Amino acid sequence: MKSAVILAAAVAFLPTALAAKPKLNQYASMDDCNNDRNILYHAAPVSGRCYNLDDKTKAFFWATGGMLNPRVYHGTGCNGIEDPLSTNGRCMDKGAYKSFKMW
Repeated sequence: MKSAVILAAAVAFLPTALAAKPKLNQYASMDDCNNDRNILYHAAPVSGRCYNLDDKTKAFFWATGGMLNPRVYHGTGCNGIEDPLSTNGRCMDKGAYKSFKMW
């Protein structure tokens, strides 16, 4: 009986254990981003914390890891115009964006 309870508990936590981790990678080019090479900076974003995008960054990749509100900002420190991102992470051209946050 104990083993059945332990197995049931393990199965209940399995989706959490397999969930993707949040990720923010910055790259010098879109080609580097699409091929996941030459990462300039890597972060495992914490909910609600702002991450400034480096001046060398030309493209970035994000994965929400279950967070539902990824955002990019035109100003540093997550200030200025705010644009929502898809919860489906992908490579994106940095463009005029200067910072990133999700929660």
